[in-house]
Amino acid sequence: MKLKNYLKGDSGMSDIQKTILTVYALIFAGSLLMMVPVGVIPFAGMSCLIVGLISAYIYRNRADDDLMNGHMSYVIRTIWWSSLVLLVGVLLFCSIVGANGDLSMIHDLMEQAEIGLIPTETDVRLMQHQFLNANTKIIGLAALFGLLPYPLYLIYRLVGGIRKAIKGDPPA
Repeated sequence: MKLKNYLKGDSGMSDIQKTILTVYALIFAGSLLMMVPVGVIPFAGMSCLIVGLISAYIYRNRADDDLMNGHMSYVIRTIWWSSLVLLVGVLLFCSIVGANGDLSMIHDLMEQAEIGLIPTETDVRLMQHQFLNANTKIIGLAALFGLLPYPLYLIYRLVGGIRKAIKGDPPA
């Protein structure tokens, strides 16, 4: 069974398989949208993830067969474990940048605020620009080691689950 056949509508899949793939699609779309740092797009992604997670819990509770129950449990575990991977990654990212980055421009701005000089929006933007320029390499390395494991883990789990669902097999 091919995914392109499913997308065309002539898949020959059961309704259970179609429901499972719909939940996977919600989670996959939500995960991708959350990584797009433009306007409200990440909030739309978070909405997809929340709807997908709630749907997975509901379908798992109502499941009469092992295929639906297994895949929904797999989706739920994937979301919670990937959230933990992301949390650890963000903490690692912040630790790497905080310990190794040049924070002098932030300290300068904070010292001004401590003596009563409220920074303007222009001051803050200038500080952000200086911070990013001074720490480009360390931010890139921190993102590589801290944040890259999240999408890799998520893609690995979701693609594996989708492949099993298309075949009608329970997840590993």
